[in-house]
This record gives sequence, C-alpha cells and structure tokens, in this order.
Amino acid sequence: MDEKSATKNESDKFADYRSDYLFLLIGTNPLPNYVVYHLLAKPSSHIIFVHTSKTDQIANNLITVLNIPSERWTKISVDESNSRDIYTKIFEYSKGKQKLGLNYTGGTKAMAVHAYKAVLDSNPDSVFSYLDARSLELVIDERDSSSKRVPVSLSVKPTIQELFSLHGYRIDNKREVFMPEICEVLANDLFVEFRKWCDEKLRSKDLGKILNKRELGKILNKRELKNVILPVDPPFENLANFWEGCNTLGELAEKWEFGGASRKMEKKVKNLAEWFDGNWLEDYTLLAFLEVAEECKIHDHILGAKFNNGKFEVDVAVLRGYELFVISCTTAINKSLVKQKLFEAYVRGQQLGGDEAKIGVVCFASETSPDASPEIIKKEIEEEWHLENKFRVFGAEQIPNLSLCLKEWLTS
Repeated sequence: MDEKSATKNESDKFADYRSDYLFLLIGTNPLPNYVVYHLLAKPSSHIIFVHTSKTDQIANNLITVLNIPSERWTKISVDESNSRDIYTKIFEYSKGKQKLGLNYTGGTKAMAVHAYKAVLDSNPDSVFSYLDARSLELVIDERDSSSKRVPVSLSVKPTIQELFSLHGYRIDNKREVFMPEICEVLANDLFVEFRKWCDEKLRSKDLGKILNKRELGKILNKRELKNVILPVDPPFENLANFWEGCNTLGELAEKWEFGGASRKMEKKVKNLAEWFDGNWLEDYTLLAFLEVAEECKIHDHILGAKFNNGKFEVDVAVLRGYELFVISCTTAINKSLVKQKLFEAYVRGQQLGGDEAKIGVVCFASETSPDASPEIIKKEIEEEWHLENKFRVFGAEQIPNLSLCLKEWLTS
C-alpha cells in the first residue's frame, strides 16, 4: 500500500487499530474513506466497500485512486432503505472472519447502525471507528462505551489531483501565477486606485444608469481593449516600470504573449484585460499561501482550475494534510457580490473536500463600511446558512499582509 504518512511515528500510532478485513461505508463524500484507508489498512488488508446504487461509482473511484488490486477488495451493494438487507449482507460476509474493522464515517445513518450491529454480532472484538470532521481526529469506539481520539494531523496527504479523481472530475485547465512582481505592487500600494482605473478604462459605462453604482459594467470588446492606454501617471509610476516601452494594452499583450505565443491577438488582449480586472488577485492570494507554505505544511495547491467540462471553477485551493482550503477572489466591495463568491467557494469546497473543507473569500470590502465590512459579511453568512467557524472574509485592510492572515487561518 502507498501509505501517505508524514512520518513513521505518525503511521505507527494507528497500528493497533488496523484490521485484516476493513469495512468502509460509502457516502457521497469519498475523502473520509480515502483517509481511513491510509490510516487503518495494512498492505495485506481486504477492503469491503459497502455502497448503494447511488454511490457505486464513488466506490469505483476510490478503488482506482487508491490503486487497490482486484484480489484485495469486495463490493457489497445494499438497499439503504432496507435494514434487513444491510444487516444480512454484511453479517453473512463477516461470519467466521477474524480481525474485522468498520469505519462508519460514510454512508447513511441506517447503513451505519445496521452495519455496526452486523459486524459486532459477527465478531465482538472488531474495531469500530469514525473520522471526526470538526477535530480531524479518528475516533475509536472502546468496549466500555467510551471512545479514544487519535489526532490524524498531517498523517494523510492526498494530492489535489486525487481529490478531483475521487469525485470523477477531470481538471480541464489551470493557471500558473503571472507577473508576481506586479501582483505585489498592486496588493501593497495600488489595488483601490487600480480598481478605479479598470472600471473607467476596461469596462463599459452605460450600465451605470440602470444598476447600483457599485455594480460593474461589462468588459469592453476586444477591439476597444486593444487601444486602451496603459496607466503611467501617478499613482501608477511604479507599474509603468513593467510596461517595457508599450503604450497600449494591445502592445503589452503582444509583448508579454499573455496566454501563450500561439494565441490570437484578440484573445491575448482579452485575457490580459481580465487579469488586470481582477484575476491578478487570485495570483496574489496563491503567492500569499506559498509564502507560508513550508511553515504551515501546505503540500499542494491549484490556481484557476476549471473542471467538469468547464462547468465549475476554483479560484485558489491548497491542501494541508487532507484539509482543503478553498478561496474565491473578487475585487468587489458590494456585499451581495462578495456573498455570491463565498457561496461559490463553499459549494466547490464541499464538492471536493467535504465537511473538512474550510472556505474563504478575498475581497475589497473595508472594515470601515457600516453595512458591508468583512466581519458583517461573515456574520450574516453564518446566520443565513447556519454554519459557524466555517468561513473567513479577508477584506481590503488584510490584503497588504494577506500571508500573515492566511497563516493564522491555516493554523487555527
């Protein structure tokens, strides 16, 4: 087995709870079972995937990602609404076998109850466990009805590619950080003024008559964008150092070959305009994560990922152990727009990282706003969605020192 342990000692603390036959209940979130496999399966363990018709493919995804040989796994399909079916199938398979283990993190409550009873009736010495999403601990049920908690910590480290594959998703496209020096200049000195410049030069103005003043018009068409004059006068003189003698957005897009040398001129200009208009903030956010990556034990990351045939997108995501941190980025200050971006991040985080995922948004909302400060947005979201301590809203005041704010979040 390709054991993903931080150290040998990390792995050894689970040795007493490993079994020859490990039952995993398959729900819609495959990540807990991925983690439990790496904690509780021995190289010789036989894995029994208990699934329903709805989660059959998820079981298949787990088998593929975990690369379990065919002779080392069995699938048991159960009717989640039929308690007798669940109990009978698991009991019949368990009967006469020794050193059984059941992890009941996944699946439905009915599956957990009746699988537990079936394994217990078959062998009272079996090991029963579940993964606590809040504390990131493996909880072992003791025979005296007490429980023992074993911190999982950083013992298991899936890759982001594996997270996507567990759900059957394919990453269609992802980006690399572009012009980190410009990102730093914008984030430290100019992001408010540069936002105003983008609104005035890169976006249409006619929409302002019918929309709230804080809403943004659409980005200009490619032909208009090509002729936009680059900012050089104060306060943008530091940016002008990066223009390499170019005067217009079109010239700069061609000079930088934005999006690749093979792309057409119009596409390069549009991509550069979108990067200036806000995508730079995604790059800066990832740079802030990477600044504290070693200290905070981040082992994988992704930027601007599009998946599921381009239907979904993740702005920035990093992995610390098996805990996924997902951030949406927006240069908006409008509360409803920030909430929308936070909701998008929440949906993507739940899709990929399950209940263990932590969600954030980096935005231009200011602490001085009487009705749309980061703290107010966070509080309203938690009340509306009935979720506490799940979200972080990083606003304008946090952007210059974003890496320190992210460090506190990662280790809290």
